[in-house]
Amino acid sequence: MYNLHKYLYSFRSVRWFHSDDSTIKKSIFLPVTKFKNRLNVNQTILRDYDIFKTCSFSELYSWQRQHLSNEEYILHDGPPYANGSAHMGHAINKILKDITIRFKLVNGSKINYIPGWDCHGLPIELKAENMYGSKWKNFSALEIRQNARKYALKEIEKQKNVFKSWGILADWENNCYYTYDKNYIKTQIQQFFKLYNKGLIYRDLKPVYWSPSSKTALAEAELEYNPNHQSKSITVKLELCPSTLSTDLKNHNNEPIYALIWTTTPWTLPGNIAVVYSPNLLYSFIKIQDTPGTYLLATDLVQNLSIKIEKSIEIITTIEGQQLNGLKYRSLKSDECDKQFLPGNHVTTDKGTGLVHTAPAYGHEDFLIALKHKIPIECHVDECGIFMSQTWSELVGLPVLDIGNDTVCLLLKDKILHTEIYEHSYPYDWRTKLPVIIRASKQWFLDTATIKNQSIECLKDIKIYPELSGSRKALLTLIEKRPYWCISRQRSWGVAIPVLYDESDKTIIDETLLNNYYALLEETGQDFWWSHDVQKLISNTPYSQKKLKKGLDILDIWFDSGISWSCVLGDNKIADLYLEGIDQCTGWFQASLLSSIALRNVSPYKSLFIHGFVVDKNGKKMSKSIGNVIDPQDIINGNYDKSVSGIDVLRWWVAKHGSYQTNIPVTKETIIDSKQSIDKLRLIIRFLLGSLNNVKEDNFKCGINHLNYLDKYMILELKSFENEINMLYCSFQYNKVCAKILNFITNQVSGLYVHHIKDRLYCDSIESDNRLACTATLQAIFEILLKHIAPILPHLAEEAFSFYSQRKSTFFKSSIISLDHIVISDPEKVLSIIENALMIKSKVSYLLQGKNSLEHSIILSAPNNVFNLLKILHPKNTARNSDLIELLQVNSIDLIVNNTIEVKTSDAKGFFCKRCRRWSAEKQDELCKRCEKIFKNFYSK
Repeated sequence: MYNLHKYLYSFRSVRWFHSDDSTIKKSIFLPVTKFKNRLNVNQTILRDYDIFKTCSFSELYSWQRQHLSNEEYILHDGPPYANGSAHMGHAINKILKDITIRFKLVNGSKINYIPGWDCHGLPIELKAENMYGSKWKNFSALEIRQNARKYALKEIEKQKNVFKSWGILADWENNCYYTYDKNYIKTQIQQFFKLYNKGLIYRDLKPVYWSPSSKTALAEAELEYNPNHQSKSITVKLELCPSTLSTDLKNHNNEPIYALIWTTTPWTLPGNIAVVYSPNLLYSFIKIQDTPGTYLLATDLVQNLSIKIEKSIEIITTIEGQQLNGLKYRSLKSDECDKQFLPGNHVTTDKGTGLVHTAPAYGHEDFLIALKHKIPIECHVDECGIFMSQTWSELVGLPVLDIGNDTVCLLLKDKILHTEIYEHSYPYDWRTKLPVIIRASKQWFLDTATIKNQSIECLKDIKIYPELSGSRKALLTLIEKRPYWCISRQRSWGVAIPVLYDESDKTIIDETLLNNYYALLEETGQDFWWSHDVQKLISNTPYSQKKLKKGLDILDIWFDSGISWSCVLGDNKIADLYLEGIDQCTGWFQASLLSSIALRNVSPYKSLFIHGFVVDKNGKKMSKSIGNVIDPQDIINGNYDKSVSGIDVLRWWVAKHGSYQTNIPVTKETIIDSKQSIDKLRLIIRFLLGSLNNVKEDNFKCGINHLNYLDKYMILELKSFENEINMLYCSFQYNKVCAKILNFITNQVSGLYVHHIKDRLYCDSIESDNRLACTATLQAIFEILLKHIAPILPHLAEEAFSFYSQRKSTFFKSSIISLDHIVISDPEKVLSIIENALMIKSKVSYLLQGKNSLEHSIILSAPNNVFNLLKILHPKNTARNSDLIELLQVNSIDLIVNNTIEVKTSDAKGFFCKRCRRWSAEKQDELCKRCEKIFKNFYSK
């Protein structure tokens, strides 16, 4: 609408004077401030440092906890890993959280935000291992823990210093949580025991995702799927036992009949115990061109097989799946007819043969089938992914993922109908980037089946932002499909599962033992489980050391962090918000919900805000190996782009891009755009500060009681702006907050209000009701604008406030004007009057385009309804100053009644006034009456 630079910032006299009449110049109240319209790179960096110190950013959290008594707003911090420098992902997460709590703070809420760190687990252990190289394999468990803790402590301090520098509101020195803290560990063990007593935690032999490269079980959230993984896949012939075939199905040529199975994991075939079919499918017996024997597979997959093996196929007969019940087949390594066909619901016809090879130790569905039919489960693969002695003798000692897999295929070559390389999505260890397997092992589990329905129902009532992202459906689906939660890991760096085992492998855990553990924890620290023997662990208890051994498993890091609601907030509080990246749908969001439902039957959070991932300009995820990582500190320090620096730029970029996109691009264009947006804000702030430089404390109360219609209209626009922006903040649409702020200062503030009030602001008497009304409105604009800029740009807000004539403290400790206290009577009438005047304004602007409107007078005719509204703004046609003249920016107005709206223009009839720059003087080279009076009063004081 209007050019922001054109109207606002005429601080230099050249815009108002073309003579050397300095006496006149001094009587004009031009904006004066030392606040700069822009800062260079070095000035910005120094400003950020000074604001942090002088505005007590490090003390603000404690201050608000002591001084605010309103309702508490709880944002529970999801702990980042203490395993590396702060990156753009951290910037997105921490700054979004800070915007959220600072918005609540400026609106009067007491903030409960305690930042934390996830200090345990494989990610940190691997980073520590990299520091020691080959020495690591010789370290004891205690030495591994000590070095992992040392590494975590160092990384925490690095990250903490960066988070502080970003202006993140928290008590960084005294009120953070760490998952390795003694009190945290004690609470975690207590909650583990509660779940154990409730029967929700148990130990069992079950298949879990297992990383041979990390030698530990992995959770779903610790997997990365490689869409281009290639597996050697085989179609295998299993000979049916003739005695189990009905007469009409037997082959009268006495040729063998084979069931066909297809697998992408040949190494699991030694564990085969059954073939699973679907009772709801049709199955066909077929003959294959130039291939002896008869074959059985799902009818819908016959054509696929023909194409794959490039041979024609003849269907002999077709039967219903339920007719396969009771069939048996020969073992792969013997002629015994001891393997059976079993029904299952997981069989599909999207690939394979419709007959599923089942090895319960190496598959989740396979395990459930075995459980249902009470089939024993035996795992013949160790923690390194090596075949153990219980398997086929030719395989012992071979790794299953390469040589072992090939050897199985070699041993079964006479039973393989077809071999292919199959490209598909396959799980990898998220840290080592190597393939995982599914392997049955004795693990600890949380029984999600018992709490699944309650968790799903609870999640339906949670507010999720942005709702359109599909996150709710994803979370519901993940919880619905989760069969169980493996909460044990086979590592050293973590919280010990505090159980002992007797000689029969029975679990020993009770309150007496736990109390002893707590005492040892307090006395000797977090390593008590590793630094003491069993005798010490059972001291002061009725147990005997004889034949007892301590467990060596640690708790899953998702249980570790998922229980944080209890460790940090206590069992009675529910967080208003959890705010994390979309990956936490499979991690922290889920772990926190399940643990809270299991322990106290309620969700730990009322709402979720889910943000995306940072990507480069090509949409690729940032990675050190690719070399596309951008350090947020480089943006702040001016190293990313020499023209850009400062925390403001980083925070504005996060607000504008981080709150609504799944992929969040960081490019030079988006960073420079953020800098330009901040420069626009600085310009309007500079004008407002300059205009308010001579306002006294009691001027606002006087001025707010003498508002003219344009002032009232601006206050209504300000109220509308605040209402809309509050709704945007509350729904976490920070990108729209940024757009709304820029639009508001460009159009309503600069283009509408400031453009039209310059005459009374600069030239009216400094104590006049008209000017005080104007400065009161500007004061409201300034404070409300800072209020809504401050959550995103706290450094800019504090800098601007430090130049404010009404400042008594720092911005975040100050009371801000409440628009609720400014009552505009009959707002509909105000809106109608100004909107009609602005409609006339557009006609005048069109007629006088390219000309100085102040050099012209107009005759304005309008119908009665419009005339009566305009008459309120211009009660006397002879007046040289009126609200309508101010709005239309003309010399004079002759307002008359007519049937239609018409505007006629003529040259101004007065003479040029050197002080107000209008043609309002009655004689050449004289001031107009208003300016003459003010000029004399100014110099008579």
